[in-house]
Amino acid sequence: MSDTANPLRVLEIETFGQGGLIHYAWNLSGALARRGHDVHLLTATEFELEGRPTPPGVTVHRTVGTLGQRFAGLPKSLAALGRKGEVLLDAKKVASLARSLQPDVIHLHNTNTSAIAFLSRLRSLGIPLVSTAHVVTPHERIALQDAVYRRIHHLPDAVIAHSAVDRDRLAEEFDVDPARVSIIPHGDYEFFTDDEAPPSREAARAQLGLDPDAPVALFFGYLREYKGLDLLLDAWPAVLEQVPEARLVVAGNPVRLPADRRNALRAESERLRVLHRFEYIPFDEVPSYFAAADVLALPYRAISQSGVLYLALSLGVPVVASAVGAWPEMLDDGDSALLVPPGSVPDLSAALARALADPALRGRLVEGGRRVAEAHSWPAIAAQTESLFRTLR
Repeated sequence: MSDTANPLRVLEIETFGQGGLIHYAWNLSGALARRGHDVHLLTATEFELEGRPTPPGVTVHRTVGTLGQRFAGLPKSLAALGRKGEVLLDAKKVASLARSLQPDVIHLHNTNTSAIAFLSRLRSLGIPLVSTAHVVTPHERIALQDAVYRRIHHLPDAVIAHSAVDRDRLAEEFDVDPARVSIIPHGDYEFFTDDEAPPSREAARAQLGLDPDAPVALFFGYLREYKGLDLLLDAWPAVLEQVPEARLVVAGNPVRLPADRRNALRAESERLRVLHRFEYIPFDEVPSYFAAADVLALPYRAISQSGVLYLALSLGVPVVASAVGAWPEMLDDGDSALLVPPGSVPDLSAALARALADPALRGRLVEGGRRVAEAHSWPAIAAQTESLFRTLR
């Protein structure tokens, strides 16, 4: 039970304002507030959850991320200067808000180069500082990134990892003392349907221009090299040999993909007659893509955790995923997902074809997936997070 006689003032910080991190911070903030705490959520001025009712007990501060917008469209070197200026200005704003609020604990959700500036500023305030390692290692191992992540994981007083696998990687790759790491799982994504029921399968498919009876596989989320869209496109012809009426939908914004790589993926998608939308999918359109899908494909080469996975489990979409990261720890192959060896195109093709052709199998995977999602409820996650916060006071 929460100590309602001794509520905490918590400052949650997520500075992107869109995507999985803000969804996580929003849900956690609401769950902590329901436990009686005074929660402040600092996020970007461009905030995709604007218009949703703010959970009682949560105050949203749309504070950061304005400067970089002034540099949009400028040459790359000038844009880089703009981003550096944005980071420095944002770090100052974050520290100023924290100084005025004097929270009992500060909890940061971002793991990128700007996080070092935030953590350094915040650490000087003497307020207990927690960081959730949503991403343990850089998605793209480029120069200096490992040093950046090492610094990020060592600056806070405590680190939250979503699994034992991630805790072990923090120790092995960045020398983080396991005693500083608390394992608190990722939460579900049922809040996508809090305000209204999701669209029906028929309505969603009509909206996307899909045959109402075709078996549909979905690839959803940011398009990054480690997510393996190229592997899925390589696997798709073999799927069609077994399930000729199947359709593949790809929806997401390319991130850190060179122009030639983006163009190649787009061209291959068009050649295979894949329904593709290479752009960020707004929050209110997300449920339609999942309602239209029979299977979600996650052919990742590597991963810590994925909000897209939890979204599928929460919304009742069967999953075919690579056996990478913590997924074999949390998913039972054949019960809550079909797991395939990472990088294996033949195994990916076979698993997708099997799931698309077998409604009974999909039903079993949905039930197993929902059991996993229920075990990752926000009330339970908030209770674990509160317990950690209280140890730091």
